[in-house]
Amino acid sequence: MVVLMTLSTALFGGSWWNIVFVLLASAAGQATVGWTNDVHDAEADLALGRRNKPTVRGEVRPDELRRPIVIAAVLAVPFSFVAAGWVGGIAHIVAVASALMYNFVFARTAWSWAPYAVSFALMPVFIAQAVSLALWPSAPVTVLSVLVGVTAHLLNAIPDIAIDRESGFGGLAVSLGKRRSQILAAVLVVCAVVCAALVISPLLAN
Repeated sequence: MVVLMTLSTALFGGSWWNIVFVLLASAAGQATVGWTNDVHDAEADLALGRRNKPTVRGEVRPDELRRPIVIAAVLAVPFSFVAAGWVGGIAHIVAVASALMYNFVFARTAWSWAPYAVSFALMPVFIAQAVSLALWPSAPVTVLSVLVGVTAHLLNAIPDIAIDRESGFGGLAVSLGKRRSQILAAVLVVCAVVCAALVISPLLAN
């Protein structure tokens, strides 16, 4: 996500100053969300043997991440405003807050998709405002971003449905079951392709 936002800012003509601060802001935001998730889910990850988590592999203790989380969260605020102004900065901060709400509130509910939709809807605003305060994302771009976010969430959750269900965890994929989750993911991919075509076709025409 950090690389995608940084490259998007550069691709659409952002200045080197804005590109650097988009990189810093997105990195700080992603660190805040990722480390918070590691701390919050440390016990569950250990019980489930999720070896992709550093807290499970013993590389770091959850309490050792608390200070870096605070530092990253604090830095994300000014970096966001410097990168994209007041509107873009607020969009990025709300996107990070939405991702944190996923960690603490929505991850194990049927509404687990909602924070992804909110955060991904706001990312194009952040990038557009970083490029120019006069630039706003089109509706197809926003919808495409939402579809990508929700689809990514589903595809990431589907392989863990059985484990999550046995552990008593919820989530959209668990609520729907594997087959219906796969069908929904396929429908979302088709919708994303249509949106991508709407986004790209004007660019090709020019």
